[in-house]
Amino acid sequence: MNRRQLLSAGLATAGVATVAGCSGTDDAGTGGSFPALDVPAYADWIPEASRDDAGAFFAHLDWTSLGGFDEDDGPRTDGEETEALVEDVPILGLPMYGGLIAPFAVFGIMFYPFSGEILPDDEREIDGIATESMTWTEDAIVFRGEYDPELFVARYSEGFEQVDERDGFTVYVAPEELAYAVSEDAVVVAIQPGDDDVYRPEDVVDNALERTLSTVDRIVDTDDGRWLFETTGDAAMAFGVWDADDVDAVLDPAEKIDTGNEPEAEIELGDDPVLDGARGFVTSLVVSAEDGELLETEARFSGLYPEDSAPPEDVVRDRLLAEDVSHEIVLEGDRVHASATFEELPS
Repeated sequence: MNRRQLLSAGLATAGVATVAGCSGTDDAGTGGSFPALDVPAYADWIPEASRDDAGAFFAHLDWTSLGGFDEDDGPRTDGEETEALVEDVPILGLPMYGGLIAPFAVFGIMFYPFSGEILPDDEREIDGIATESMTWTEDAIVFRGEYDPELFVARYSEGFEQVDERDGFTVYVAPEELAYAVSEDAVVVAIQPGDDDVYRPEDVVDNALERTLSTVDRIVDTDDGRWLFETTGDAAMAFGVWDADDVDAVLDPAEKIDTGNEPEAEIELGDDPVLDGARGFVTSLVVSAEDGELLETEARFSGLYPEDSAPPEDVVRDRLLAEDVSHEIVLEGDRVHASATFEELPS
């Protein structure tokens, strides 16, 4: 994967980085009802349990949702700025963090023959590969878009054995601990195990297909999990955690994959009443742009808490939001939802 491919996500993410400092009307809304949005397609791939029982996580980036933004003329950010946003304005910083780290997971599949061609690159288009989004969750990366399975046979199957066909997916396995599945609208790739990992890539792909095709053992298959995705919806960038004992550990990409090039963002939430105290949460970012100009950014957070442990409204507001932004907070039992709209970029 070349440097430009890596930067494409970072620059797109950068387009909304500095809006945290913008001013707006402090139009607070409370006591309303939870939003009812469509469950995003990426939710189909996120498991309910992690391999080490430490908690599931996901990071998501959708390039098509950022298509109207002019990344060459926009503001810039880096890992340190994202770290500051996560700690100071988490409702904005966390989904940006998801959009920042997702492409770095590609380092975990660098020995696959298509690794340098699977990410969008305007300067080098591959006929038969048109990736629109990617979702990273623990040992697997799911690319979604339009793909020609015959291209993968002709160009990327050398050294691989075709071992299975399931509902439009063809599964390939190589002796070098590599496994992937391809269909016309998705490519599922197992991250190559490190020296201390004990999982089999073929199992990673098989389990991912089983969960998604059979609609079982996913966060979205639970009532609480479905609520998280219904209230945060589809997005340009997203990040979520489910049943994690230590949110700080989940936030560290180096704990999940040794890329050697992970973003320079060392995030520690500590004893955080909103984030570390949640049983699970999803954060998402929706970007509206026209003619290369950022018009509006909406950030959303939904969290689930142990019984009688949901944080009060003032704590949610002070912890998640920047001052003087239009926002809404809804609390009901052990469920908390917040959203904020950022309408201006600083000059």
